[in-house]
Amino acid sequence: MFFAELHPLLVHFPVGLLVSGALFELYGGLRGDEVVKTAGAFNVRLGFWCAWPVLAVGLLGVMHLEVPARAKPILGYHILGAFLSVGLFLAVMLLGRFGKRPAMKVLRGLFLATGLASVLVTGYMGGELVHRHGLPAFQEGAENTSR
Repeated sequence: MFFAELHPLLVHFPVGLLVSGALFELYGGLRGDEVVKTAGAFNVRLGFWCAWPVLAVGLLGVMHLEVPARAKPILGYHILGAFLSVGLFLAVMLLGRFGKRPAMKVLRGLFLATGLASVLVTGYMGGELVHRHGLPAFQEGAENTSR
């Protein structure tokens, strides 16, 4: 239960980095501002690496949850979205490292925009799980001194 309660607290840092990084990088690329683009790329890389421990904590947390039937599809989409987001940002970083041709830069921008949308949708579903469905819910018999 500890990990399930910890995940919603930790997830905001990498989400903020990925969202701001994607927005800065897209804006910098469209406006030709290398400083903004570089700052965005830094945020994307840092957010990507910070997402891994949060992903691990989320997976550890979900193993100990009793999920109501009405929340299971949303939880499934949330987990799928988390892996999809990490995969998309991995592709963004690989294309930035190895794709120097103009077509690769366009593809990288598409992956960046898709990764941004994926993070936002995944975060929305996480919010639904916490605020609409009450996960992680306090369960009788579980050790929990924080409430």
